[in-house]
Amino acid sequence: MSAQRLRVARVCGVSARLRPGAHPVEALEREAIASVWSRALAEKPQMFDGRVLLGEDVAISGGQLELACRETGFSTLVWLRTRPEERRVINAFGAAVVVSADGAALLGRMARHTANAGLLYFPCGTPDRDDVRGDEVDIEGAMLRELEEETGLAPPLVSPTQRAVAVFDGSLVGYFRRFDCTLDADAIHARVGNWLARDPDAELEEVVLARSAAELDSSSPPYVHAALAALLPA
Repeated sequence: MSAQRLRVARVCGVSARLRPGAHPVEALEREAIASVWSRALAEKPQMFDGRVLLGEDVAISGGQLELACRETGFSTLVWLRTRPEERRVINAFGAAVVVSADGAALLGRMARHTANAGLLYFPCGTPDRDDVRGDEVDIEGAMLRELEEETGLAPPLVSPTQRAVAVFDGSLVGYFRRFDCTLDADAIHARVGNWLARDPDAELEEVVLARSAAELDSSSPPYVHAALAALLPA
């Protein structure tokens, strides 16, 4: 997406609700989704078309990001990534932006067997049924779950701050909250590196600690550059 289409808004939190039924796009675009998924699966046979939650509506109200989600297959998200102008469905997710004690942000490069192989961004994932509490989707909880699953980092090593932003980039809406870590950059790199080395199926192939958005290249999506620029300064 071009910079003109990308928007950053400071927010105080996130609220997400699950609407009943499957996302309408799943039926409306069934053939197109199946075609894209078939090609993607041929390249990455380890992918699984599990059920995930994608956005249907989004707004900012009272300083809070508000999302309405519906369930659909992971294949819908893969299809959505080929349709940057699509607006009926939203790739809505949250990510913890972990900042070391000496001011570097943690990013992970996706492993070759994943859908986003080679891309460098914050540890995160798409919400799913495990994140649902009643009719609410626990985005903040999902962020911490993904962070721990992918890096081994969890409270009290990391603690949330009041600094959060929403980034709007076409069909993507990301919620990013800064988490401060008690470890310095070298210690985080070593700790997470050891965590990844123990898992032959790790989703990340390496971790990078960046001290500014200027250190990132095109392997990091535009929303990563924007969120880092907003949250990294002390």
